[in-house]
Amino acid sequence: MKEKSIVGVKLPKTERGKEKLQKLADAAEKIFAEKGFYGTSIADICERADAAVGTFYIYFDDKSAIYRYLVNDFEQRIISAVRSSIAECTSRLDRKRCGIKAFIRFAWENPLCFNIILGSLSVDKKIFEQYCTDFAKSYAESLVRDNSELKELDITTVSYVLMGITHFAALKFIIEEDFSESHLESTVDTIMQLLTDGLFLPPKN
Repeated sequence: MKEKSIVGVKLPKTERGKEKLQKLADAAEKIFAEKGFYGTSIADICERADAAVGTFYIYFDDKSAIYRYLVNDFEQRIISAVRSSIAECTSRLDRKRCGIKAFIRFAWENPLCFNIILGSLSVDKKIFEQYCTDFAKSYAESLVRDNSELKELDITTVSYVLMGITHFAALKFIIEEDFSESHLESTVDTIMQLLTDGLFLPPKN
């Protein structure tokens, strides 16, 4: 996946530089989850990463920049996981089912992603807005490709609705601290039934 330019972030070109940046990012992810954005200092991040403060500024302009990097990194990793999961699918429904499963599995295996992504609302609203619009665009592009299988509805609205279903289904697993393959399958079965059959019974005469 092509690297995206991130405001305040200077992406390294060497492997050694990439390792140093990632070490800082990994430290920031954990300490932001523990202490929150405003309770964390750049010195805290560097201490956790065993790096000099000067090293931090080689890659990041400020604390907001490394937070922005983390949200973008989660976004790219989620999209990559979903795309990999649907590579062999042959229909829109199959792709949706596999994509939902991939997202839930990613969230379970990386539970701090929601701490960082949802926390961006209090750090900088534009970070969260960018995350949402990027995901909506990705959804919309796939929906347009499969429009022969879909009803004629507003694609942008549908994209946000599907995002909401997928994100909150994943949160359900994290909140309940209950993950198993059978639980995952039954949850996705329910979602797919909702998408294919709808929620409401026909009105009574």
